[in-house]
Amino acid sequence: MSTELIFNPDQLINLIEKNGHKLDFKKGDYIYHPGDKTEFIYTIKSGEVLISRTQIEGTELVTNFLKEKGIFGAVMLFCGPKTHATYAKAKLDTTVYKIRRQEFEALVLSDEEIKTEWMHWIEIDRQRSITKMRDNMMFGKLGALCSVLIRLSNSFGENVDDGIRINTKITNQEMGQMCGTSREVVNRLLKDLSDQRIITVKNKVITIHNLNHLRHIISCEDCHIDICQVF
Repeated sequence: MSTELIFNPDQLINLIEKNGHKLDFKKGDYIYHPGDKTEFIYTIKSGEVLISRTQIEGTELVTNFLKEKGIFGAVMLFCGPKTHATYAKAKLDTTVYKIRRQEFEALVLSDEEIKTEWMHWIEIDRQRSITKMRDNMMFGKLGALCSVLIRLSNSFGENVDDGIRINTKITNQEMGQMCGTSREVVNRLLKDLSDQRIITVKNKVITIHNLNHLRHIISCEDCHIDICQVF
């Protein structure tokens, strides 16, 4: 787990909370579905949200795993009305704030600092997407899993005596959806890593004992902490 500070778009979050509406979702509730109009931008006050899409063959791919201060929804500003291609689902009981896209666009344009922060956030999000795609395509299923574990350690990790504990419970099914593979493949790969004492898994909580080994598998480029996130 890196000790670098992660960029948080605090001005954007405050803007959404101040001008938006509060909504509560139970674990498993959908916030929006594919085909819904991209009318709102959301930020998470508490809880966790999975953003996913269903592939042609019916499998589900998780593209983002968001926690408190995460921003999602109609993030393609100034492009007119569109429809969502993804699902947004509450992984835990979750509270969000939402603001209409048109109102948010006007607020962003009216403040240079907010505009700069928005461009900064969008660029970080773009680079995260590129590096996730690289890891998933270039290093096989094991590399994809190692990439997810490293990103989870940066996003949810806590330093403990024997390594880094990922402080969120995640199922092998969800791990498979994040890696673009099946639960059975994740089961086997996690067991292999556990047998080597690279990680341990207990009650769906993963502790990483040898982060450098995972980084070696994907030829880690020492990306900035802002980029190496699971968000």
